[in-house]
Amino acid sequence: MQQFDDAYHIVWLIRRLFRALAQKSDDSLRDLGVSAADRAVLEFLKPDQKLTVPEIAERYQVSRQHVQVTVNGLLGAGLLTTETNPKHKRSPLITLTASGKRMFRTIKVRDTRVVKELFLDVSEKDRRITQQTLQTLLDHPALRPGQKPEGNV
Repeated sequence: MQQFDDAYHIVWLIRRLFRALAQKSDDSLRDLGVSAADRAVLEFLKPDQKLTVPEIAERYQVSRQHVQVTVNGLLGAGLLTTETNPKHKRSPLITLTASGKRMFRTIKVRDTRVVKELFLDVSEKDRRITQQTLQTLLDHPALRPGQKPEGNV
C-alpha cells in the first residue's frame, strides 16, 4: 500500500508542478500577448516544422478543438500561417511566420531564465534522476495516445 501511496503522491506533485509551471509561463509571457498554450504550439512548430492541427493535437495530447482555437488566435496575431497540404485538402499545414520565429526566440530567452532560476539549487544527480524518472513515466504504454488507463490518472 505504501508503494501506491508514494506513486500517487508523485502523480499529485507532477500535477501541481504542471499547473505551477503553466502559471509561471503565463505570467512570464503576459506582456507578449501569448499564453502557455500558445507557447506550446509555437514550440511544436519551431524552427521550420509544418504540422496540421490534428498532428499538433496528437503531440500535445489535447483535443483538436483546443489546438484549433489556439492556432486561430496565433494566425490572427500573425505568428502562424497556413500552407496547402498536398496530403489533405481540408487540413492545411501550419507553420511559423517570421514574426512567430522571432516571438519564439524571445520566449526561449525568458524560459531559459526561469529554468535556470528553478534549478539553481538542484544537483546534477537529482536533475538526471528526475529526467530519467519522468521519461520512464511518459513512455509508459498506458499514457500512449489511444490507450485507456485503468482508473483516473
